[in-house]
Amino acid sequence: MTQRLFAMLAVAVLATATAFAQPKLEIVGGETYDWGKTSAPKEGHLEAEIKMKNIGDKALRLTDVRPGCGCTKTDPDKFDLKPGEVSTMKVKLNISPSQAGSITKNITVSWADLAGNDAFKAYKSSSNTPLPTGTDTTIRSQYIWLKADIQRALMFQPSMYFSFQDLKVGQEQSAKVEVTNNSDSPIVLSDWSTDGGLVINQTSRVTLNAKERLEIIAKVVPMAKGNYAGGVKFKTSHSDHAEVDLRAYGFVQDSQSPVFQGNVVPAK
Repeated sequence: MTQRLFAMLAVAVLATATAFAQPKLEIVGGETYDWGKTSAPKEGHLEAEIKMKNIGDKALRLTDVRPGCGCTKTDPDKFDLKPGEVSTMKVKLNISPSQAGSITKNITVSWADLAGNDAFKAYKSSSNTPLPTGTDTTIRSQYIWLKADIQRALMFQPSMYFSFQDLKVGQEQSAKVEVTNNSDSPIVLSDWSTDGGLVINQTSRVTLNAKERLEIIAKVVPMAKGNYAGGVKFKTSHSDHAEVDLRAYGFVQDSQSPVFQGNVVPAK
């Protein structure tokens, strides 16, 4: 009687342990990979190697690895992980030629219980294969965050283009871009030119000393309704910015448009 009781107790303990056993994915080193302050890569991207470990007590399967905008990835070297196993994934963060400052992107990693995922696939492929009671078919997801602070010799604020607001036909409007010499040596700006009817406050050769700032103010008097596009070009003495092209954008409305009439009191 005692032996039978112990056997029943052992079965109950095993069933309980099995019920609570589950896989768990951990991003080794944390969920954020930060390159910190780094110079703009000549290859056009930053690279990292990210490891993902199954720290649970059941096998898991990586069901999807989906990059957000701005990054690419190679497939993990393992998709099915036993407890304690590690999958390695090489990641590339694309950096555009004009991109500078702080950048944050993400990759979504989805995973599931291996046995449960196999059972679910069998169920989906054949209506005669029922799911076993208690099968874990849950798809879990988590983010991997990619961060970098791209340092360039010339930094442009608020962005690398002029944004014109409230453009009206026949009325002058201005926009500003501030350029900072982020290097430790002087940089010469020269050979200024414009298009789209822009007039700027800089026309001569300028030496921008280390950490010095320069305001480029562009003005335009649009003559027609619709989308506006123009730009400012100049050359510099720095090899990373041999020629700079700052585009200008806006939308022009008729000066008589109700948008610009303010709170007009109607005639009685």
